[in-house]
Amino acid sequence: MDFSMETALNMEKELNTIVLVKQILKSCRVQNVEEVNQALLAKPNICNKDTLASYVDKLLKLSTCNLANCQAAAVKIDQLKSERIEIQQTVIDLQNRQLQQFQETVEASVKDSVKTEITTWSEIVQKNVKSASATQSVKSVQKAVRSAVEDNVRSNNFIIYGCKEEDETYEYEGEEYDAVPENVTDTAKQLLNEIDINPRPQIVAASRLGTQKVDSASASKARPIKVTLASPEVVKLVLSKSSKLKEKSSAHWKCVYLAPDRSKEERAAHSKLVTELKQKISEDSCKYHYIRDGRIISVDKALSTTA
Repeated sequence: MDFSMETALNMEKELNTIVLVKQILKSCRVQNVEEVNQALLAKPNICNKDTLASYVDKLLKLSTCNLANCQAAAVKIDQLKSERIEIQQTVIDLQNRQLQQFQETVEASVKDSVKTEITTWSEIVQKNVKSASATQSVKSVQKAVRSAVEDNVRSNNFIIYGCKEEDETYEYEGEEYDAVPENVTDTAKQLLNEIDINPRPQIVAASRLGTQKVDSASASKARPIKVTLASPEVVKLVLSKSSKLKEKSSAHWKCVYLAPDRSKEERAAHSKLVTELKQKISEDSCKYHYIRDGRIISVDKALSTTA
């Protein structure tokens, strides 16, 4: 027998409306089933043997039918429980599969990013740890990788030197006022306009480096500005055109120069080169001296003019 809610409702309706129950209550002269008991049914004036036998027969059939319904209901409940467990397991399997796919996607993305940005581990080690031995420690390798990543980040930056800071105090009618705070991004945009780069590069970030200091003459010393662009290629283009600032009529831009975003070690090496360059210029004025690719190049002025 298949159990359903319709079967249960029909059984309830049958029990509530069955004539047998009403007949028994009427014969026993009571209002509800709770008042019916063995002593009441044994009284001779209540019901005779045939009537009682008829009542018992009908009640047995109803009980049998009800028992069958209860058993079918129990089977149905077990079936629903099993189906629910299967559904829950399916949901868990789907969640695990989605999580695994997400992890694989993230791992693949990270691998591609690392491959694109810093090439391979072997190239990093060759570039940054040439003197390392085969037994080099893990910390040394990590330092080399960190250095390569920092180089990659710095390649998107360039530094502006000599650009006057605008947020200084000024006097008006004998009173001192604070100037409007400087917008460093606008300053960087003006500089890019001056060196005439089209299309204009997108500035990702711009900020002054360090804290503002005052020299011995009490004149404000401008802090460098670090500018971040979208790619190393755009930074190289900006640096290649920075000499145009010297050609400007404005004294403000003539005092400004650009440089790559160098590491501490690179700044020290470049400073040493600049010192050597100044010495060469003072000692040999017959040649043009300049720095290129980390070394000093000297060209005879006469040959340069002829060319």
